[in-house]
Amino acid sequence: MSSGTASLVGLLSVICCLWVTPLQKSKSVPAQRIDGRADSLLFIEKQALGSPLGNEIDRTMAIARSFLGAPYVHGCLDCNKYENLVVNLRELDCWTFVEYSFALAQTQNGGFDLFKSNLQQLRYWGGQIDGYGSRIHYFTGWLLQAEQYGMLENISKELGGVPYTKEVGYMSARPSKYPKLKDKKAMQKLKMAEKRINANKWYYIPQNRIANMEHLIQEGDIVCLTSAKADLDIAHQGFAVKKNGHIYLMHASSLAKRVIIARQPLAQYVASQRGQTGIMVARLKTN
Repeated sequence: MSSGTASLVGLLSVICCLWVTPLQKSKSVPAQRIDGRADSLLFIEKQALGSPLGNEIDRTMAIARSFLGAPYVHGCLDCNKYENLVVNLRELDCWTFVEYSFALAQTQNGGFDLFKSNLQQLRYWGGQIDGYGSRIHYFTGWLLQAEQYGMLENISKELGGVPYTKEVGYMSARPSKYPKLKDKKAMQKLKMAEKRINANKWYYIPQNRIANMEHLIQEGDIVCLTSAKADLDIAHQGFAVKKNGHIYLMHASSLAKRVIIARQPLAQYVASQRGQTGIMVARLKTN
């Protein structure tokens, strides 16, 4: 592949994408969900891959790798008029690829209902479905809540990150892009979420520093590409994979239309992306 083609591939593939109780103990979630028999069968298959493994990282990565080749679909959570828990293990975007892999790994012992309960806890603020505005729409918000669960740690600062001073507000500033924000309650909830995210201190590793710290990233870390847009936090995300002494990004690619492992090592891959400024890194916690 030529360098120009590689840059184009990288650019297009990046365009895709509180107090709570612990996930494994949360079994009483309202039955607001959309799923089917195909997904329940896939759940059994994916869960079997992770169950023999000892910790969350190994389970998450075994499940994530099993999605390689799965088709990419944009906006797969916005398929219904009313907000419900959508479960679609057959088609993924960059966010749901990470989220499903993580939620499946957390459901080590339990059935499909517990998986959906865990998924709902990850996807919605406080684990409660209350319209479009209750869903987490910024990935920093997802990281924030998962860290509050005690399930991961944002290690961007520890890896040598610098302050990420921008404030999110992309969606509330562009309501015409999101028809469901016509609902005043949804807009109010979104603005509250933006305020919650902006109240926290964030760090990121600038693009030109990634090569020097790439060796500190471990397989299974969640790698988030930070957006160059002034009021948007994350442009893309995936899992770190170690191969041939380098770290690569496993992600759902909008260009390849499937889940892939990037051809370039992480530092080179990120450098090829015009719409981003660097990365955040979160590490899953083990038992």
